[in-house]
Amino acid sequence: MMNSRSRPDAQPRRIVVVDDHPVVIEGWRSIVETRVNCEVIPVISALEGWKIWRTRRPDLMVIDLQLADNKTAGIKLIDRLRLLDPTLPILVFSMHRSPVLARRALHAGANGVLNKDAPASEIMTALDEVLRGGHYVESRLATQIALMNVPGKRSTSTRLTAREEEILGLITEGLAYREIADRACISYKTVSNVSLVLREKLGANSLADLVVKGIRYFEGI
Repeated sequence: MMNSRSRPDAQPRRIVVVDDHPVVIEGWRSIVETRVNCEVIPVISALEGWKIWRTRRPDLMVIDLQLADNKTAGIKLIDRLRLLDPTLPILVFSMHRSPVLARRALHAGANGVLNKDAPASEIMTALDEVLRGGHYVESRLATQIALMNVPGKRSTSTRLTAREEEILGLITEGLAYREIADRACISYKTVSNVSLVLREKLGANSLADLVVKGIRYFEGI
């Protein structure tokens, strides 16, 4: 796992994990520090992640997309880091399987996207690939993202706006309207109204049916 940002083997790699869940930090330490020569540096907010990047210049940033201090903090941090450091390896480590959020992260400049329930072996694979300057997206999510851009897979009646896709992605995760409103930084009423539009566009007769049709939408069915 050597690349242009590497240091001599005697000096551990610095891996900053931006996550506000202590169990995630401990998980990274137990999985990664026992397998490679590295130092896991935990921070709980995007602001702290930004500050430690400036002072420590880590070899890798592992970022949760939605932090307690700001529901869009992860994406904004990726945007900012990528603007100032085009070669910095960035791996998104999220509990959400929304292809919309994953695509937003990749467009912002993330090198990889991995779900928090990934096994240790996959975490190490993603870590190795991203540190070498490559990209890694877990297979199911990669397929969903690819199918979102396949022409001819959806009729004109099911073409959604970026906002509609974002909300549909959160709905398919099983989130309540209030949670979606908080995460998307919009009002509850907006979520409710968009949900009604989505039901009409996708031909769903209930919220449960919308979840099913939303999953099919992102899979290109």
